[in-house]
Amino acid sequence: MLKNKKMALAVFATMGCLAATQASAGPVIEFGDNGESYLQMDVKFQGIADFTDFGSGRDGEDSRMDLYLRRARIVFTGMLNDTWGAKFQTCGGTSVTRNFGGGGYELAKSNEKNNSQIRLTDGYLIGLLDDAFNIKVGLTKIPLTRANLDECFNPLSHERSAFVYSPYGTDATKISRDMGIVASGNFVDNHLKYFAAIMEGREGSSRFYNPFVDKTFTSSPEPDSNFDYVFRLHYSFLKPESGPTAMGYKGTYLGKKGPILTLGGAVAYEPDAAYKNTRPKGAPGTPDFLLATVLNDDKVDYKAYTADVFFEYPMADMGTLTATGLWLKVDFDDAYKTARAIADLNTIVGGANGQKEGGYVKAGYILPYTVGSKGLVQPFARYEKWDLASFLGVDNQTVKQYGIGANYFVRGDDSVRFTFEYYRTDFDKKTKLGDYLDQTTPGSKLYDGYNTFTLMFMVQI
Repeated sequence: MLKNKKMALAVFATMGCLAATQASAGPVIEFGDNGESYLQMDVKFQGIADFTDFGSGRDGEDSRMDLYLRRARIVFTGMLNDTWGAKFQTCGGTSVTRNFGGGGYELAKSNEKNNSQIRLTDGYLIGLLDDAFNIKVGLTKIPLTRANLDECFNPLSHERSAFVYSPYGTDATKISRDMGIVASGNFVDNHLKYFAAIMEGREGSSRFYNPFVDKTFTSSPEPDSNFDYVFRLHYSFLKPESGPTAMGYKGTYLGKKGPILTLGGAVAYEPDAAYKNTRPKGAPGTPDFLLATVLNDDKVDYKAYTADVFFEYPMADMGTLTATGLWLKVDFDDAYKTARAIADLNTIVGGANGQKEGGYVKAGYILPYTVGSKGLVQPFARYEKWDLASFLGVDNQTVKQYGIGANYFVRGDDSVRFTFEYYRTDFDKKTKLGDYLDQTTPGSKLYDGYNTFTLMFMVQI
């Protein structure tokens, strides 16, 4: 029993969830009476080469190539016994100048002291109490969207969607993770699973960095200090997708878990999450323009609703089909119409993570033969459409994104992976990928979209 649980926890350390059993695991140090306690360490890297048709030249309208380390992680998972333990995960990167959520590329970071900084991205207590009730307490993922719970080293395409996260900031430790307590458990022979969370939610003010004018804007403060409540439920109709202690999903299981059909849904709610009426504190060009001022005490709640489906079917000698889709609606009661402070529009009620409705569909197919001794090839395609309240200075913007590519799993598992993807981003209303604050900069080009070619590698040890 102890050995089985330790094997599952090793996978948990490597993948961020316990659902996958094919991943390799790093070294284990056993200690305590009869080796009942242990420490597991894992190392993960993701590197990316991006080519876009804008981002360089005098006016930023020439093509650009970027090379950077997207994620570099060291993961420690320690267990005192079968029940209690903790996880600690760091994350770092180099020269991450791509900032498509902010409209393009940031200033070069290669000569800055904060380049390649390593920071905490997960840190929580683990309590494996019962098949029906397990807990994480600390800095951990927000269990709202399936996409956010997809392990970031195992998406179907080269990266998860940029529009599936929670509001209140721009950093992963707020939009993807948060401080709180997350309970989860399984019923009906692991077919039915729930997540229930109480997270910190809105916290003070948020900052929004505009890379084109090299200035940081500050949002209005939180109206009331309330918790963010999240509840998620899924049901697997064929084989169970995850065991009792699983805390997440994968974008693809490479056909090694048998036929899976999982339907999921979730809701999130935080009362009085934002002020309804705000504006910049000063005129454009003044220091106070970077700040927000609140016009009255009217407030709005944060509400989110999502539904998703995941299907994977191994077909013996005919390969493996994977398909998934997600719908998400985030509601701030149309506060973007009157909350006009710049950071409010880009990090709270608007932007990629504020009020919106949309979703995506993705599909992949593992070819029925190997390339090399064990290598698996998985072509894939995706399509996304999002109606955003305010994005890159344009109200009621619709963004469409579609791409095609292929994954190559060198060892037949997810330990070493190479990915190529081409994707196109289209704007329903032309916008500036530059100074988009007031849309008045002379000579700035209006874009109806852009193209991106991405090469990526991942390794997990």
